[in-house]
Amino acid sequence: MMRTLGVLFASAMFATAAHAAVTTIEYTGSDGNSATIAYDDSTNTATVVGGESDGQSAPYTYDEATNTICGSDNEGKEVCVTFANPGENVGDASDYTTNDGRTGTAKIVDVQE
Repeated sequence: MMRTLGVLFASAMFATAAHAAVTTIEYTGSDGNSATIAYDDSTNTATVVGGESDGQSAPYTYDEATNTICGSDNEGKEVCVTFANPGENVGDASDYTTNDGRTGTAKIVDVQE
């Protein structure tokens, strides 16, 4: 899960709040593993918060039409995450699926303007 979420830090749930500079999202997979990623919409970079990958950053793209964030994991593999119900406020949550079949819940835990 962390490998896949490593690529999520090449993504931006909920299109990052429309006016926010940094939106932090906690991803909890159906397997119980979790990762927290901060998305900076001014630089389109995502940074892992905590855990063994703390501080690692990578670029991401977000397709608002499909609610999908894409990036590359630490091995260069593209990982895309599609959100069922994107949000933009702290506490908003959405189910997600990845292009490699993983599922879980993503929740906005912080928004900084």
